Amino acid sequence: MSKLSRRKFIATGLAAGATPMLARDANAAPFVRHNLATPPGAAMLEKYAKAVKIMMATPDKSPLSWTFQWYTHAVPTNTSKAAALNAIYGPNPSPEKTLANEMWNTCQAHFNAADEPFFLPWHRLYVCFFEMIIRKVLNDPQFTLPYWNYSVPAGYPLPKRFRMPNDPLYGPLFRPNRRQPVNAGQPIFTGAGSASDLNPAGSLALGNYNAFDQSIDQGIHGSVHVFVGNGQGMGAIPWAANDPVFWMHHCNIDRLWASWDTNHSNPNTPAWLNKLFVFASANGQGERSPVKDATNTVKCNYVYDQLATPHIVSGVHIAPLVLAEPSEASGPPATFAAQAESGPVTLGAQPTRIALRSVAAAPTQGASPLAARLAALPDRRRLYLVLKDLATTMAPETLYRVYLDLPEGTPDDPFNSNYVGSFNFFEAIAHGDDHSHAASKPFTFDITEVASNLEASNRLKPEHSVTIVPAGQPSADAKPVVGGVLFVEQ
Repeated sequence: MSKLSRRKFIATGLAAGATPMLARDANAAPFVRHNLATPPGAAMLEKYAKAVKIMMATPDKSPLSWTFQWYTHAVPTNTSKAAALNAIYGPNPSPEKTLANEMWNTCQAHFNAADEPFFLPWHRLYVCFFEMIIRKVLNDPQFTLPYWNYSVPAGYPLPKRFRMPNDPLYGPLFRPNRRQPVNAGQPIFTGAGSASDLNPAGSLALGNYNAFDQSIDQGIHGSVHVFVGNGQGMGAIPWAANDPVFWMHHCNIDRLWASWDTNHSNPNTPAWLNKLFVFASANGQGERSPVKDATNTVKCNYVYDQLATPHIVSGVHIAPLVLAEPSEASGPPATFAAQAESGPVTLGAQPTRIALRSVAAAPTQGASPLAARLAALPDRRRLYLVLKDLATTMAPETLYRVYLDLPEGTPDDPFNSNYVGSFNFFEAIAHGDDHSHAASKPFTFDITEVASNLEASNRLKPEHSVTIVPAGQPSADAKPVVGGVLFVEQ
């Protein structure tokens, strides 16, 4: 981990000469992060509540304050980064202000789609440095962040200690900006999705890092954000890190990566391994940490009490995989169908049906586009449904289900044979200094098996349609749109 000169510290807010916070004693036993539902996890959650109270009372200009750490992820939409810097630090330069300028609004994957491969390592480092700050705040060198395992029935509701606004100890963990069923103690997916959206089995079964990273990000990660918060809470990127449960959520996302990593390989390219990120240490000084420090949990010196396994939870449907990208070995992609009417499609409270038309010569004349592609599909090629350019003015507070050639009406069984998968608008809500955002990443669904099964039962239509159905009642003021719908072979 590199350190800069004293002169550059004055210019950048990065400390010089200090021992890197991630320097690990090779003989030290690793810390253990516990499930907050276990006695050790509950003990750590009690300490966490105390730390949150202290950090919320710490002046915003301190890198150890709650606001500073929240803004590292993203600055809220009721201000801008420039305005927040001026309000907190004034017009004159200072090392803390320079550090804030370098750190704030740096959440990887959610400001620039090209940064998606850094989603997992950036958040691992973010959580790691946050954990060390809490040790400093509490003067407790043995503290570890607990994780929230929402993939098992006992974890479906938001843990009770986050829902006690008047409690003298746990009150700091409460936030009002959550969906009503969540703070009422119901399963977090109530009125917005289902238990299947909390099952990581599909993502854990993926063998490619980029596919796993994006599947986790767009799948269970985004779903939990949407389930828990509203447009000024966990449900929107600029506000998400203000909710104390954010850190328990991302601790669990990190646990899923650690679980996946036991049987798979992370990228080994210099461009990925040497990417640098800046975080505030427990001493309030900035440190540059490369991604190679976050490819496993050794540098931060922790393990989890239990890893996740790619199994199917009894009685819970596993949705088709959301893949980050088709294999490059399969050759270049070929778009062979697109929505019949150009322009964005606005989604409402009722099912939205989108007709598609062929845009390329079919390999088999006379057949429907999908049937033709299936009949001539080479080995290692797959068929994909792509939803691109998602946008919304406010958090819809629900997931959306996607179906291929669905008969008219809302399906009685949301997971019938026409079901393709689900998606959310977590990344599509306006954010950034100008309260806008770059084009959201597309959702890419492998529909090869769904199309093949429909064709085998003579239910694949000659003219295709994609139907999008809200899993719950969308927020009345949300105006979610899908910019384009494509069928792609690769």
